[in-house]
Amino acid sequence: MKKKISAILVMLTLLMTVLPAGMSASAAGIIDHVTVTSYDPKKDYMSEIMKVLRDGGSYAMQIGAIYERQRNLKIDALNSKEKKTSYFTTYSTADEILKAIAEDNKPAYSEEDLYWLSRVINAEAGSAWIPDWVQRSVGSVVLNRVKSARYSNSIKNVVFQRGQYYCVTNGAIYQTPRQSAVDNAKYLLENGSTLPDGVLGQSEFVQGRIHSQYYDPYLKTTTYFCYM
Repeated sequence: MKKKISAILVMLTLLMTVLPAGMSASAAGIIDHVTVTSYDPKKDYMSEIMKVLRDGGSYAMQIGAIYERQRNLKIDALNSKEKKTSYFTTYSTADEILKAIAEDNKPAYSEEDLYWLSRVINAEAGSAWIPDWVQRSVGSVVLNRVKSARYSNSIKNVVFQRGQYYCVTNGAIYQTPRQSAVDNAKYLLENGSTLPDGVLGQSEFVQGRIHSQYYDPYLKTTTYFCYM
């Protein structure tokens, strides 16, 4: 797969030796000659698109267009709930695309979303000594599950999915959350998950390839955030 992607980028570089700096991929017609047939299931392509456009450079639009095609291919292949996009055939400049992406990703969440996300964060990682990044990781797993075809499509339903969160069984989910849990839930709902899409596991035992982990010095437990 990596060889195929590298070959595409090499081909693109060769084709763009005559491309004027700043010309869009669609205007130049260069990307039409590049066939994208593979993708990296672990790559967050939207983040890569935004990164390359913000960094700029003569080939930013062309590379971004390839990333968008790979993202759309990934969505189809994985039957993802994410929406496919056509930024690079609709807009002509990096600024226009970044503005469109920001507009499409404006925070839109309900009070119910905040209610349940803040409570699951509090129940799973609400102790006063637990850092923000851990609370955000707990909430990010919930948001990633909402996006995944393997789970339900709402925060409440993900939390209450049978056998997933012990805090539902023991009733801790109904406790009034600390302000830190509310603040971190708001952050996630406004800015999105802080973890890659594939990180769907949060547990005191390893469920897959470990992305990150947190050792609680008081409870003497380790929480693992894993790809699944």
